[in-house]
Amino acid sequence: MMSLEILSFTEEPIIDESIQEYEHHEYEPQARTNLNSAGEITLNIELQDLFTHPCESYLVFEGRLTKADGTAYANADSVALTNNGIMYLFSNLSYRLSNQEIESVHHPGQATTMLGLLKYPDDFARAQGLNQLWRKDTAVAAVAADNAGFSARHKYIIQLPKVKGTFSFRVPSKHIFGFCEDYGKIVYGLKHQLTLVRKSDDDAIFKTAAVAAGKVSLNKISWFMPHVLPADAEKFSLYKNIESKVSLPVAYRTRQYDMITVPESTLFSWRLGVKRAPEKAR
Repeated sequence: MMSLEILSFTEEPIIDESIQEYEHHEYEPQARTNLNSAGEITLNIELQDLFTHPCESYLVFEGRLTKADGTAYANADSVALTNNGIMYLFSNLSYRLSNQEIESVHHPGQATTMLGLLKYPDDFARAQGLNQLWRKDTAVAAVAADNAGFSARHKYIIQLPKVKGTFSFRVPSKHIFGFCEDYGKIVYGLKHQLTLVRKSDDDAIFKTAAVAAGKVSLNKISWFMPHVLPADAEKFSLYKNIESKVSLPVAYRTRQYDMITVPESTLFSWRLGVKRAPEKAR
């Protein structure tokens, strides 16, 4: 049944001016970190009088896929990055607020891939999905003629760039952390810390056996965090709650990844448990 709302043509429009400014600010690793060696890469947003919106933050990764000796692949080489391949460059991603761990995701490549297969519709890859390197394989082999997902990624990374192998991908924080997906409110006056633990490139590269071994060289990792400037009336109300030190209900679903090496025998036990974290149940 159609709503009567469409008949109320004299109704005044609602004008929302509660937010004066909303803009993303870029943050990069402060230390001169080698982005391509094993170890931690830390991005900080220092404690300040600032309203942030982690739900809509995102990470930008820029780099290049080349042969192991640094030379470029040719168009005929059957090689590309794995679907969701940027996440496979890291063994752990963690998010902390004022030194309190909010969420830590081990093996983020496998974890975000499994969740993405359940969460993203098929047409996601044909829209904004490739911006974050999400284009599912349609076959098990790295053969463009048989695998539409591999073919799209190969064309995007190897064939189209003027400098073969160069890429730039934008990965939303909500793709990684349940906190960013579930908690849509602003955060005030806390230090944000994002830590990425780099690992080898093996799981991130998808190629045929005949193609030369490759490597992924990252030259930039940036964290874009929205800064929110409320209008004066809203700011007064917000600061009043802050000064009163009200308790805030922060509910989200943390993500946990468990892995086991399957033994040769056909029967084995796997004890699964749910870790305790500072989140509340949904």
